[in-house]
Amino acid sequence: MENDVRLKALARLAQSTTDAAKAALLRELEEAATTLKTQTEYETLLQSLEVLNVIGYRFSDRTVGVIESFIQTIELRKLTYSQAHEAFAEYIAKYSNAQSLIVKAVEVVVRLRYYETRGVLRILLALYGHPSESVRKKARSGLDSLAKYDLDVFYGVDRKGGIGPAPQTEVLQALESMDETALKANHEPSRRLLTGMLSPILEGVSWTYKAATISHGTIPALPSVSDVRARSIKLLCRLYSLAETKLQKLAAINALSEGTRTSDGGAANDKTRAMIARDSVEILAFFAQLVPSEDFQIVQKIESNSYWMFVHAPSEEVKAAALKVERAIAGNKEYAVYRTLIGFEGIFGEWSAYERTSQRFEAIEKERRQKASDFAYSITANTYAEWRGRILEYAKTESDDLATFPVFYHFLAEFAAARPELALRLVTEDTGAVARFLIPILSSLWNGTHREHARKLIEKWVGEAQPSQDHHLFAAIKMFLSTSEMDIQLLKRLLERAAEIKDVRSVRQVVTVAIARWEGAGETVPNELLFPALDVLTEMKDAGWIFEAWFRKEAKNLFARMDSDGIEHVLRNLLVLDKIDYHAEEVLYRLAQRNPERVMRFLIERIAIEAQTRSNGAHDFDAIPFEFHKLQELLSKNPRTAVHSVLDQYRADATLFAYRGATLLKNIFPRFPEQFEAELLQLVREGGDSNLEFVLGVLRNYRGEPFMHRLCKEIVKAVDSDSSLLNKVAVALETTGVVSGEFGIAEAYERKRQEVLDWLSDPNEKVNAFAKRYVEDLEQMRDAETKRAEEGIALRKHRLGEE
Repeated sequence: MENDVRLKALARLAQSTTDAAKAALLRELEEAATTLKTQTEYETLLQSLEVLNVIGYRFSDRTVGVIESFIQTIELRKLTYSQAHEAFAEYIAKYSNAQSLIVKAVEVVVRLRYYETRGVLRILLALYGHPSESVRKKARSGLDSLAKYDLDVFYGVDRKGGIGPAPQTEVLQALESMDETALKANHEPSRRLLTGMLSPILEGVSWTYKAATISHGTIPALPSVSDVRARSIKLLCRLYSLAETKLQKLAAINALSEGTRTSDGGAANDKTRAMIARDSVEILAFFAQLVPSEDFQIVQKIESNSYWMFVHAPSEEVKAAALKVERAIAGNKEYAVYRTLIGFEGIFGEWSAYERTSQRFEAIEKERRQKASDFAYSITANTYAEWRGRILEYAKTESDDLATFPVFYHFLAEFAAARPELALRLVTEDTGAVARFLIPILSSLWNGTHREHARKLIEKWVGEAQPSQDHHLFAAIKMFLSTSEMDIQLLKRLLERAAEIKDVRSVRQVVTVAIARWEGAGETVPNELLFPALDVLTEMKDAGWIFEAWFRKEAKNLFARMDSDGIEHVLRNLLVLDKIDYHAEEVLYRLAQRNPERVMRFLIERIAIEAQTRSNGAHDFDAIPFEFHKLQELLSKNPRTAVHSVLDQYRADATLFAYRGATLLKNIFPRFPEQFEAELLQLVREGGDSNLEFVLGVLRNYRGEPFMHRLCKEIVKAVDSDSSLLNKVAVALETTGVVSGEFGIAEAYERKRQEVLDWLSDPNEKVNAFAKRYVEDLEQMRDAETKRAEEGIALRKHRLGEE
């Protein structure tokens, strides 16, 4: 609180322009600079950054220099913590560390972006690829703020005079001054900045003491704006030429395409539309130049983006320029083959008559598949070399999602079915080049006349597979999802080798195949494949198979029929999950249909594991989820088992009870049913501090809801009038859920006061006395919160000039 008062005083002092104020602020600045340069205590460093956040704009050049030096050196220091926090230093350091200080430093420096644009840009570029995700995100957000057109900056807060696109011009000058090496090193952040500067949108945020209003406008066609856009497009073209990867080229094309977009609201005036049209024509001309010589994936992106520019063209000149791109693409006959087989973004038809509907899409896909089959069956020994070249080139298409290649998959499957000897040659001689697309080829070979050849090839891969090297076990396993028959012995050898080289991904796939095929392949599949694979994953501390299997109908059927031994294999594996999300819960739900008591014990085991991992300094394991989606339906059917299972764990180790065991019961009984209440009431009547502590720990998770009152009264009656447990009863009753509004907490306390007023007339003296003290406490807290809220409103009004 003392630091907050000091910062408020400095904020007011920073508004003064007197020499005395300037001298005082300069002393504060230098003190903060010295601290940031030499100190190691986290809290002290954070406070110094907060000082700069308040007064830094008065000495922007000096402030940026101080922060830049701080960012460069802070990760070299060993941070310390105040005496109050030193005992928890190891835990605190996970969240309060050098990286969190850098994030705060970036927040401070970004506020100075319109004072010291180049200095701020230099800092953000240096942090763009920082190892810490939080630092990277903050730096990238800062770059977005630097590139964005801000209404209040552009036109001025009073809309009578701003600085226009001066910050964007400054950024452009900095990027244009970079040599080729520097631009390559800053390819991604430069592209991000230029994309932002091509936005047609002006944005602004205005504040009152209780609301924020977001405003949007369209960039005006001022000469300065037009110049920024033209130079941004030119620099993006240069970045494209400097791109070293296909992904960089694709990103540059998307960035250029931003320059053709009009505002979503369609509010651009004629001059602005003309400016964007001019830029669109230039961009489309650049695209047309690329089509004859570029990689087909690049051409596909150009085709997709140019088509949408045609559809949304602001002028006839833009439409004409887009149609030139279409003609250039139409002249590339080889690309037409690529578009058929790969074309997940291709345009299939003349642009002027093309329309995208679900019916049209289905017709196009059917036609593509037919053409793909025709291509496959047309391949002969004489044309194999040509088609091999195509296949290898098309296989280079980059995508994180193989679901974008359904037609190419179909083509390869058809090719292997029609020409198995040539397909076998392809996967034998060019295994690595077609590694991502082995599955359809292997499946067709297995289902056809070349099964033994495919088996020998897979066995060869099994023998060659080595740890941490590329191999093809995963594809060989996954193909059995779609083969007509399974080879359990081959899958067992694949599993054994995958386990030996610690290939988690392939072991997971054995689990998926076993679950997907167990109904048709025989009852022995779980015992011969599934359970051994699960045990291997358990040893590897991995349960990732659930993400591929939880939704399968076969999985639901399997778990619904699984015996106790099978349930043990599954639950033993799921113990290694760091968190239980809805995927795992779906599996647990099916198992609980068979044996709810065993699933309950499983959850208790997880609580014990978390207690152990936390005692060892690890904090990534969450035994119990925030809530269940459906598992409570089954576990709540036997309240006594649920309550006593958690009670036994509590008596053995109460370390995490309030956050895990009590939460588990809250998840199982979210509506506090009578049967659950009766079990807790029985514990209260049995008496003993342990029982009462347990019940109170459970009640604290119910946010002071009125349905708790009966139990709370019983506890008050059961304890002595000076018992410390009465304070815990009060805490359980006064707990609130989420509140809203300035007076939300005060209103919540008043509501709770109203809810217990009838306790004041309770015939039991203990209840009556407790209620009197509790109501008085609520009134004091209500009044204190009301005063705090009123002071907060007054302060915000003062800061925003609304007094």
